[in-house]
This record gives sequence, structure tokens and C-alpha cells, in this order.
Amino acid sequence: MGRISWSQVQTYTQCPYKWKLNYIDNLRTFTDSIFTVYGKALHDTLQTYLTKMYSVSIKEADEIDLPNMLVDRLKWHYSEGVKNANGVHFSTQEQLTEFCIQGAKALDWFKRRRADYFSKKDWELLGVEVPIETMYKNVDVLGYIDVLMRNTNTGKIKVIDIKTSTRGWKKEKTDPMKRGQLLFYKKFIAEKYDVDISMVDVEFIIVKRLVWENSDFPTKYIQRFEPPSAGVSINRIFKQVDLFISECFNKDGSYNTETNYEKLGVQNKCKWCEFADKPELCDKGKS
Repeated sequence: MGRISWSQVQTYTQCPYKWKLNYIDNLRTFTDSIFTVYGKALHDTLQTYLTKMYSVSIKEADEIDLPNMLVDRLKWHYSEGVKNANGVHFSTQEQLTEFCIQGAKALDWFKRRRADYFSKKDWELLGVEVPIETMYKNVDVLGYIDVLMRNTNTGKIKVIDIKTSTRGWKKEKTDPMKRGQLLFYKKFIAEKYDVDISMVDVEFIIVKRLVWENSDFPTKYIQRFEPPSAGVSINRIFKQVDLFISECFNKDGSYNTETNYEKLGVQNKCKWCEFADKPELCDKGKS
């Protein structure tokens, strides 16, 4: 039985041949960077804070030394990344220190303005890293929700995805593949908690690493974005998902190895592809 995630749909949309190399040929590799380990460390830190806040008290959550926790988690994720890269380092000590200092500023700002984004009044935490494990059509679906909350008055559920960004989102707001992630999850969360899909809201919380400190305007380290999630938007997303499944999987859920997976060869995308320096696998980006 095949298994899909939103990242697979993204990969297939970018380039069907890249998806084939990754999943059918099982050639996918992942190498961490300072940006990915920082993102993981910040996720861990915020999720720990929110868990303590909702399960115990705001007072005890505020007693957590968030900058120190960020440093500890960054060190751990970095060491794991180096281990997975066979001992190859992908950052300098100076850069790691710089990211920790910048992250500490963002976390301090978050703690002082936490109530603007997360309130205990009328809200309960359903979980962090909440798994989605279900079946759609003929394939298994796997995903994780960063933060899942429920309004105790209305019963509405909120799906929150935490993103890290250097200076925030601009063009990302109009990227259908960015927005589509939470719309994809929205359907399955509604099914998981047996509520109408209209009872599920979705939201991105984007934590900036840098802000314009000398700006004449107030600067915020956190940006909130709620993508349009009306039925037409969700239907559009699942048309993409349905096309992906029909092209890539057989009726029994196994990979379709007979499909002629197209090499899209989009130059500005190909140069970032993990197969860009492997012409024996794909030379489309160099043509």
C-alpha cells in the first residue's frame, strides 16, 4: 500500500520525474542546513512552552528559559544532522551562535506578546505534533499538525502550522503549494474529530529570525496568515491530489512504474534540485 504526504504532492507538482527518483527509485536524500536545524529547534521550544502553558499554567510556562532551551535543541538537531551527513559539518560555530542570538530575541518578543497569538481563555490544546494517519482513495495519508487547538465555547478546531522565516512571508502567501498544506490537512482533521469541515480553521504562524530594528514602523517577530479555506479552495487542492494519485499509484495502492514521468526542466527550480549535480540521473536542468 502506497503512502502519501503533502510534501510528495509538492514534489510531484514541481517535477514528476523528481518525484519518481525520490520515491519509486528510492534515491531521496536529505541534508540538513543551519536553516532546517534552527527551524526544528524553534518548533521544539515553542511546542514545549505551549504544552506547559495549556496543561499546567501560564506562570510555569513563562518560567521556562526559552533561549537556553533553543540552544540545547539546536545543538542536538545539529549533531544529528552532522551524524546523518557522515560527519560533514554544514555550519560554523559563529553562524550557530548568531542564529541562537537572533532566535532568543524572537522568543523574548513572543513571550511578551504571547496573549496576542495564544490565549487560554476559551481555548484548549488538543496536542502538538498530532499525527494524521488515514486512508484516502487507495493510499495511506501521513502527516503531522504542529499545534492543534479547540475553542471550548464554539467547538471550532484550529490547525496551526509554525514556520520559520528570515524576514517573514511575502510571495509565499500566494503560493498555492504553501497554502495547500493546511487545506489538505483540514479535511482529515474534520474526519478525525467528527466535525463538519466548516468547523476547522487553519492558520500559519511565521516566526521571523530578523526584523528591521531601525524601522519607523512597529516591527513584529511573528506574522499570522490564514489562507482562504472555502470549499472551492479545498476542492482545487484535492483535484491536484487526485491527479497525483491517479498518475502515480495503481488501483491496489502500489507505485505506478509504467508512467512516463515528465522532466519539467524549469531552470530556476532545477538549480536547487538534489539531482542537479547528477547528470547520470537527470540532465534536464542543464539543457
